[in-house]
Amino acid sequence: MSIKFACACGKAYKVPDKLSGKRVKCKRCGEPVRVPSESQAGLTSARASAVSKRSVLASQRLSKSGRSGRSRRTSARLSGRKQRATSGTQRVKAVDLSEGNQLKRYKSKKEEEFRRGEARLTYFENGKPVKAFRVSKKGATIGRSERCGVTIPDDSVSSEHVKIEYKLGTFISTDLQSANGLVVNGRVVRRCSLKNDDIIQLGQAILRFNC
Repeated sequence: MSIKFACACGKAYKVPDKLSGKRVKCKRCGEPVRVPSESQAGLTSARASAVSKRSVLASQRLSKSGRSGRSRRTSARLSGRKQRATSGTQRVKAVDLSEGNQLKRYKSKKEEEFRRGEARLTYFENGKPVKAFRVSKKGATIGRSERCGVTIPDDSVSSEHVKIEYKLGTFISTDLQSANGLVVNGRVVRRCSLKNDDIIQLGQAILRFNC
């Protein structure tokens, strides 16, 4: 058995019980200390204190690293959301072509006669017609690429934006999964039939369809 006790200077000791009642010299302060008959309550050895202190410091470091890891993950998620939001805002806003606003000014002033299965696309810039394209029964692809039958030199237009086909006596326009979509007469559509004087918007480019 052993007896645990402490000097008045705070130095803790653990000695055999046979030294009970005897005096021992404190290694820290040099004063003689009488060994009690039994261990004093609430004493913690220096080694146990050091171990306890190290464990507390280690837990604090783990906690900080955990928080920093979580903060890094959170910042990464926020950065990803910000990038997605930024990429979403890059989508071109459609021009307002409502009937009471600008739609009427793109209408043709007089009726023209076309053969069955023939049509024409008129490209506008700043509200003025600048170029016309013929569309036959074979149809046409509209886009920014020179490979398209109808080439529109506008950055808001996709390389291959819209396909126009002639089926069962009707011209049909289909969005080719473009970046800025297909708008016909102010309405966003994926696929629709075209009739005379329809106004087609591709990004910021505006065309009039006549058949």
